[in-house]
Formats: sequence, structure tokens, C-alpha cells
Amino acid sequence: MRVGDQLCALGLLLGGRGVEALAPVLRLPVTDQTVLRFVMNDKAGADTVVDAVSVLGVDDFAFRRASRYGTLLMDLEQRRVIDLLPDRSQDTFARWLRHHSEVRLISRDRSGDYAAAATTGAPQAEQIADRFHLLVNAGEVLERYLTRQHVSVREAARMLGPLDAPRRTTKRAPADERRRQERRAVRTARYEKVVALYQEGLSAHQIAAEVGVARATVHRYVRAACFPERMPPLRPRQIDRYIPYLQQRWNAGEHNARTLWREIHAQGYCANEAQVRRLVYAWRTPPEALGVPGQPLPAKDEAVSYSARQTRWLLTKAETALSAREARYLQTLKCLCPEIAEAQRVLTTFHALVADRTPAGLDSWLERCEQCGIAEFVRFAHGLRRDYAAVRAALCYPWSQGPVEGHVNRLKFLKRQMYGRAGFQLLRRRVLSTSALSP
Repeated sequence: MRVGDQLCALGLLLGGRGVEALAPVLRLPVTDQTVLRFVMNDKAGADTVVDAVSVLGVDDFAFRRASRYGTLLMDLEQRRVIDLLPDRSQDTFARWLRHHSEVRLISRDRSGDYAAAATTGAPQAEQIADRFHLLVNAGEVLERYLTRQHVSVREAARMLGPLDAPRRTTKRAPADERRRQERRAVRTARYEKVVALYQEGLSAHQIAAEVGVARATVHRYVRAACFPERMPPLRPRQIDRYIPYLQQRWNAGEHNARTLWREIHAQGYCANEAQVRRLVYAWRTPPEALGVPGQPLPAKDEAVSYSARQTRWLLTKAETALSAREARYLQTLKCLCPEIAEAQRVLTTFHALVADRTPAGLDSWLERCEQCGIAEFVRFAHGLRRDYAAVRAALCYPWSQGPVEGHVNRLKFLKRQMYGRAGFQLLRRRVLSTSALSP
């Protein structure tokens, strides 16, 4: 093999900088620019011939996020990338499809541009909506509904009994509390202005420009029945797994924070003693009870609030996977707002429909969804009816976007190797060459 062919093969695999770093070992003293010149001047691989493809997968990728995108095309039967397109426009994809009339199945996400391009460029092909995206869309619908019902979500968490041991919080300093109230007043005024402009008939784009917020915030405010309060985050702490031991030692009479920290540090606790000090400070006996020995403490600190997103995931979990607190929270929530129970039934039925791939139940589910009376799910059902053929095909065929998403991740790796300095042609050559080598 000629030296030029060797440099071209290595350049496609490692990139210019990778070959330059390896050059002293190979005794080929070249620069990255020389390697890339051999890659781009290689006539053999300049025009990649696309074999006949029957089952096509299509997805977009970002050259620069939220700015410029391209399109990746994949043969799902051969499980390899067959082409890259410089944009994700409807005309470009439709033009490619007109030159490949052999395509009979097209797997895609729920993008309207790809759906329209497939309809005009390959009318003979049947389109398949991706099942994963269908489930994600359904979950987002439930989350939007729970955001609108945020008053019930907060009230259900507040009504949990004292045995649930809500997280103890230290008292805020007056200055901190004043700043918190000032920030809340600003958000409240912004919310009231958004609602007032919406009632005047302005569009979401106009309201966002007028108020200075994102359109997603405008939609969230408009859907909410009243001002949406902020939810405290529910995140596990590193110290949580050591709390039972610390409580046992505390009740045994050991109240020194540093001693407690040293004991759990020997058990694998990696953080400093600040969290232990904060925890012990919240446990200290009040001054009026100093003569009383250490009192038993609650089983574990837990956050008392749940956000709409956290509630969404709890509603989609199996009942056997819920903790006792989570089960009580959901039961209280459904008692406060019985409509949430209906939303859960609609969503879990759709999950089972997609997981079992039973197209026979799609029509009855759509009718139930449209009759449930929940605006978010009614709109979701109408959207599925507009894409009915592709949704039904998703429940009939085994093809999905999983392999396509995997190759998009591989493309991102190659793109970041070149630090954004390489053009589309070099990226296309490298993606196609590595796809031909991949299993």
C-alpha cells in the first residue's frame, strides 16, 4: 500500500491530529494538514455509492446546537450509515428520496419536515413513527397537565402526615427572606402580565418579546390555573445512606459532629464534615429541654414537595416499585384531583399499547383519550390522528430509531474530535468510512 493510501486510511480513522501524534511511532513525519489533504484528495472515496436501501432510518444532528443541523440517513437492515445531508430541510431530503425509489419503509421521529418530505419524495414508502418518541411525547403531555394542576400537587405533598418526616429546614435570615419575597413578587408580576397580554389576543412570540421571557415560559404560564410556585429540588445527598447510623449514635449519646464524621468517614463517606454539622445542628435539643437526654429522631429526612416532573415519573412507575411515602402521596393527590387518576390510566394504557405493539387497540385508545376531558391529552390524540398511518405502523413493524440514535452519537464523537474546524465534506467522509468498518 502506498504511503498516501496509508495516510488516507489513518486520517479517516483517527483524524489529522491523531495521525500527527502517531507519526513519530510510524516513522511518518507529517502534519495534520498533510493528512487531511490526502483524505480529501482521495478519488476512490470521493463519491460514495449508496446501495439500494429498503428500510431507511432518518434523524437530524447538530453542527451547532440550536443554530444549524444536518441529516443522517441509515440502512436499518444493514445497520450502517449510507449518507449525510448538509441540512434538515424538507426539500433536501425529498430530493434524495426521489433518487432512491426502492425505499419502502422510512423510520423517523415525529418531525413534521421529515414526514412531509417522505410524503412528497417517496409516496410509495410507508412511514414508521418511533415508539420511544411516542412515549416521550405522552409523558410530556402528562407533565404539562400536572404543571397546570400544580396547586393540587403542592397540597397533596403538604397534607402528608407528620410520620412522613419532612426535611427540617433552618430558619431563613430576615434579609434572605426579604430577597426571596422580592424575587417572587417579580415573577408574580411577570406572570400576571403574560396572562393579561394573552387575554388581549397576542401570540406567544409577541408576548415573549414584550415581557422578555422564553416562549416555553409563556406557554407554561398560560396553561397554569394560577401563579406556578417554584418547587424545591428533590435530590439524594451523599450523607443520606449514613443517616440511620448517625441517628443510632446520636440516640446513644454521641453528639459531637467531628466524632460522628470520623466514624462515617471510616465507612466510606467522602465529603467533609460540613453536611454532618448541618445535620447535627438540626437535631440538637432545644434549650428548654436541655435536661432531657437525647430524643429519638425520625427515620430519615425527606423532601416534602414534589414537582410536576417528579410526579409524572411516579405516576408511570409500577405500584410495587413505589415507596410507602410515594404511594401515600399519589393516593392523596388522586383524592384531591380525581382527574389525575384518569390521566394516569390513559397514559399507562398507551404505554402498554406501545410496549406490546398491539395496533388493534389504537382506535379505541384514541377515542378514550379524546373523551377523557383533559385538554392536553385531547390535543395529543388529535396530533396522533394527523400522523395516524405512521403511528399505527410503529405498532406493526419492529423497526425503530435506536440504531440511528447510536450512529448520531458516533457522529458527535467524530465531530468533536475535529473541534468544529472541519467542513461538511470531511465529516461526511469520516462518518461513512467508520460506518463501513463498524459491525
